[in-house]
Amino acid sequence: MRRRSIRTTIALACWFQLALTLAAGLTLTGFAEDAAVPLRQRPGEEPRPIRFPPYIYESVPDINSSASDFVPVPDRWRQFYVGKWYDPYNQNVLKGDIPIFGEPGEEWFFSADLVSDTSYESLRIPVPVGGSSTSKPGSLNTFGKGDVQLLNENLAMSFSLIRGNTTFKPPDFELRVAPVFNFNHATASETGILRIDPSKGEERDNAQLGFQELFIDYHLANLTDRYDFVSSRIGIQKFQSDFRGFVFSDEAPGVRLFGNFENNLYQYNLAWFSRLEKDTNSNLNTTFDMRHEDVAVANVYLQDTPALGHTLQFSYIYRADTAGDQAPHYDDNGFLRRPASIGDEREKNLYTSYFGISGDGHFGRINSTSALYYVTGAESHNPIAGREQDINAAMGALELSYDIDWIRLRASVLWASGDNDPYDGDANGFDAIFDSPNFAGGDLSFWQRQAIPLVGGGEVFLVNRNSFLPNLRAGKEEGQSNFVNPGLRLYNAGIDFELTPRLKLVTNATFLQFDQLGVLEAVRQDGSFNRDIGFDLSAGLLYRPFLNNNVQLRGGSAVLFPSKGLKALYGDDCLYNMFTNLILQY
Repeated sequence: MRRRSIRTTIALACWFQLALTLAAGLTLTGFAEDAAVPLRQRPGEEPRPIRFPPYIYESVPDINSSASDFVPVPDRWRQFYVGKWYDPYNQNVLKGDIPIFGEPGEEWFFSADLVSDTSYESLRIPVPVGGSSTSKPGSLNTFGKGDVQLLNENLAMSFSLIRGNTTFKPPDFELRVAPVFNFNHATASETGILRIDPSKGEERDNAQLGFQELFIDYHLANLTDRYDFVSSRIGIQKFQSDFRGFVFSDEAPGVRLFGNFENNLYQYNLAWFSRLEKDTNSNLNTTFDMRHEDVAVANVYLQDTPALGHTLQFSYIYRADTAGDQAPHYDDNGFLRRPASIGDEREKNLYTSYFGISGDGHFGRINSTSALYYVTGAESHNPIAGREQDINAAMGALELSYDIDWIRLRASVLWASGDNDPYDGDANGFDAIFDSPNFAGGDLSFWQRQAIPLVGGGEVFLVNRNSFLPNLRAGKEEGQSNFVNPGLRLYNAGIDFELTPRLKLVTNATFLQFDQLGVLEAVRQDGSFNRDIGFDLSAGLLYRPFLNNNVQLRGGSAVLFPSKGLKALYGDDCLYNMFTNLILQY
């Protein structure tokens, strides 16, 4: 009985193995077209061909081959999922991921970007009462109601045609066109604020199309096998002279030679720009209306200097502003911008040289950004001083931050020299060419975000939009630099909170002072000014619902509490602004 039981068990095991083999054979035979498993063949016979299943991705066609062969694909870009033209998250022919034409080694790519930037602001700034036809008759005060609402929409497009591989080496050629369409609507509480003609009312609508980029980038040479290179760029292009945009940050037509050497340890720029006029209400480039201001830049970046993780930059910037040789310039709203409507209102030319050292990076766990500039030159005539000026001024800025998990602690200080005696022939107030600083809270700060007019003393601004400098300039976009100004001392502390991967909170507290008071006392004919401007408190939120920059929602608010210096100019009222900003990017 025991032997019969063993034989029965062996027989059942054999039958079970045979059944599994037959089942496997039927499975492999029935699904040979859907599987890449090699079948057992008789010795001496050719292997049976296997039909590989079609790739589920649209980039690779149906491929027939055997398991022992390599599977050819057209090129390395089409091995995986290409995606659809409207899908920004995967490979896409509109993002420059896949060549659109060209022979191997000479591929051409196309890249398209689309950004919608919508913002709404509500703010209060000091303004004079309306003109003779004011909408608020009976107003006897010096200051009117300074409540303003702004709606601004920028639809920015960028199209690039690129030859060459942009991932492993610099591209050989690029043509880029970046038109921007702007629509803006503004409402004020007084006439004569939005337009000089009070009959135009308290509302204004404006639309503008400008080209912020329109250039050809041509690769001149590779210097080493690690692709140290020399390239050139001709046309309207973005350029920022330092890490934070303290002196020159613009989109202007020009010629630029740039590259690197020593295995990308050093980078350099040699550039010349001839600036365009800006549209008054959108701040976009006008269609080839020249500003009569030339800017030449030479700079070099030294990586890991003086420590690993820190970059040092040396720069020289020359500016020749000959707008004084042209006819007076009025902006689109009818206000005189050149010459500035202050003092004797005479035309002027400017010739300045900026020498700068700046740094950005970290020393251990301490993040650092710094800048130091000295400017010298000549001004043919200053309307405040009423005479020619020799320019000698300086600026210094330092920001340190320290990260503790999801919190960043920041501290910043900035000094821009002021002119204490406007009549001595020396202009000692620092001014930039066209600045847009990202510093000490950036555009969250009321002092930087808003243009504050100088009420009484001239048709100029105490400080211009997107600038820290109290330069008494008749508009940053269309006015000329003014080096007879009070200067600035800024002290800032801030904390950034990464509340979640999607939500960030930025807070700032800034104390502001004038550096010198002689210019303000001369302009206002008042010797009782105080140095203290006031406290600027601001906070902002950034929300990215998809953990990327395709959708961004920003909101912020700032209040400027005046101290004695600002009260002497504008009274006791607090100044404020609130804004929301929605950015959609493809």
